[in-house]
Amino acid sequence: MGRAPAWLAAALSCAASPALACTPERVEPVAGLRAERPLTLAAPDGRRIRLVALAGEAMVPATAISRIAILGPADRHDRLPVLALAASGPIEAEILRDGAARLTPTRLVPRDCWRLLEAAETQAVAARRGIWATPQSLLDAGDAEALKAADGRFVVATGRVGSVRTVNRVTYINFGAPRAGALTVTIHERDMPAFREFGLEPAAIRGHMLRVRGVVTTRRGPFIAAAMPEAVTIAEAPARGAR
Repeated sequence: MGRAPAWLAAALSCAASPALACTPERVEPVAGLRAERPLTLAAPDGRRIRLVALAGEAMVPATAISRIAILGPADRHDRLPVLALAASGPIEAEILRDGAARLTPTRLVPRDCWRLLEAAETQAVAARRGIWATPQSLLDAGDAEALKAADGRFVVATGRVGSVRTVNRVTYINFGAPRAGALTVTIHERDMPAFREFGLEPAAIRGHMLRVRGVVTTRRGPFIAAAMPEAVTIAEAPARGAR
């Protein structure tokens, strides 16, 4: 029986712990925020802010937010990307735990905060809560017909990793047998250092249940090109440890 590597044990403990730290920089107090559009808020000083880690149609409980962490410059719609903090931590975690939105890959969110948000989303997915209650919200990575129909669309898919191989500087994470129509996640060598820095070693995740997000492209079969580690979430280890 194999033992899960240290990075995986840490990732899984994150999913099980409700008390993860989230300590972003550039935190400032705010008051008087109001919900303007889904996931977008307006401040009394005229600034518009967006919860950059989330996607969906959730309206944000603005009155619960006491601080914001500005994560970068304004986007083309003049919205500042932020994490919004309530007394209990990121308001994003509450929204995700309720199943009212999903995570969207971004390099802007600090790693400790991202782990906390992944854990909150995992709770909602496991409970089939909110948006996760419908079959279309979470595709089976082995469902060839559903993946074929999803060509060109952003999806969240889940499945157990069957094999991992690297060919010509591209790593292929396969969720099924060759030519079976199951999903493959590809990671280019140029992006691999970011995955390893994030604690994700693709070669060590055979047999693990993953949740992946990205645009499905169909060529010889359906695949998602993962350019950043935030596109991949470790949802569950195999019962007998890493293989």
